[in-house]
Amino acid sequence: RVPSSQIPSPRLASHTRATHKKTTQIMATRVNTLLPAPANPKYKFVHVGFTSPGGDAFNTDKDKHGFRYDAVPIANGFIAAGASCDLIQYEPDKHDEMKSKLNGYDGFFVRINPGQLSNPGVPAGAQAKFDGMMRDFVKAGKPVWSSPDVQTQMGAKDALTKMNHMDCGLPDTYAYYSPEELKEGFKKAAAFAPRVIKQNRGSAGEGIWLCWLDGKDYCANLGDVILEDSDKIKLMEMNDNHTEYHTVGEFIEFCVNGPGGAAGEWQSIFPGKYLEGGKEAGGQLVDQRLLPRISEGEVRMLMVKDALFQIIHKKPVEGGFSAVGGINIPTFFKPDAPEYADLKSKFIDHDIPLLMDALELGDQPLPLIWTGDFIPADGPDGSTVYIVGEFNCSCVGCSNFGAGCGPDKDLSDVSDENYLEGMRLTTLIGQKAIEAIEEIKALKALKT
Repeated sequence: RVPSSQIPSPRLASHTRATHKKTTQIMATRVNTLLPAPANPKYKFVHVGFTSPGGDAFNTDKDKHGFRYDAVPIANGFIAAGASCDLIQYEPDKHDEMKSKLNGYDGFFVRINPGQLSNPGVPAGAQAKFDGMMRDFVKAGKPVWSSPDVQTQMGAKDALTKMNHMDCGLPDTYAYYSPEELKEGFKKAAAFAPRVIKQNRGSAGEGIWLCWLDGKDYCANLGDVILEDSDKIKLMEMNDNHTEYHTVGEFIEFCVNGPGGAAGEWQSIFPGKYLEGGKEAGGQLVDQRLLPRISEGEVRMLMVKDALFQIIHKKPVEGGFSAVGGINIPTFFKPDAPEYADLKSKFIDHDIPLLMDALELGDQPLPLIWTGDFIPADGPDGSTVYIVGEFNCSCVGCSNFGAGCGPDKDLSDVSDENYLEGMRLTTLIGQKAIEAIEEIKALKALKT
């Protein structure tokens, strides 16, 4: 792979006077419907959505017109940047026809929530066929945001183990794919320091456990002590911050086979079995040192490709230990907030250029809209450093348009203030999409 430093700097459409004028007009004038495409669009993009069978209950991300609540402003952001952008809903029962139609576009912005193509009433195998189509487009040199492989590998919890050598990584981060690996690794790591055990599935804190020894001191060095099945541990699950007390053996059994039997009874409303299906099916656990300052909250960086758009500090509600799972009080900061200058420098300037290669995704572009969550930790000389906790690049929503979501809502229900701030985000998305295609073209030219 050619280093990014050798790729010629592209001349973006957003830098032209015409595009700047178009962007200014959209920002200044309220537009609640899809804009007409430019007469000579620089590139042709498509926003790919999906309407699930089952009505409103299976389409909670839609507006009254049947599109995602942020679909129109996202498409208008591409148009403001000098490209065209159509809105197309994928129809699984017309797959070949859809593929032929989509093949005419230069890039694809996929906005189908994980699991929607597996809902009741959707033709069997729809998700696999859709993913295969998107992989074909990637092989043809067309960007897909985000491709199935990027969503899987970047969103998987074991991405943290592939970053443990970076500025925002944590060296003692491990991944377990089998019961044997879990038993060996957890019994050693949990004897040394409090841990966070994270399942790969879910996004609201379910299957994320904080683990402390109960009635036993930690050893001085990693590996000095190996826990026994009978040793006791205290556990807190992050979806609702409830606490349970179990033995090491019961916890391992719950993680592998679920509650009951040798695992005993559990209060968790989720079934465990985190390794089910094996690595290929997403069965895995990540084991990371517990950072006690997580009680201060998490820092979310809202990214548009390689540009930081916004910083959100998520503080736990009073009495809560963690901000994971939506139980938090958000405070919003601009990208240049001095409180987070060091984190921005380390993550944006150092880690992001290395990220896709580290995740074995070096042939694909960064997601267009994605987030990274970071936990504060004590650094040298009383400083604060931030450790990455997870990434999300699967249908990250443009929350400023959230008031337009619902079976009787649309973009006209969004306040002017939120509309303008949201359009700042979507216009940047459009600009970065064009930038990404220019980079792909420049890289291809270097290789020929």
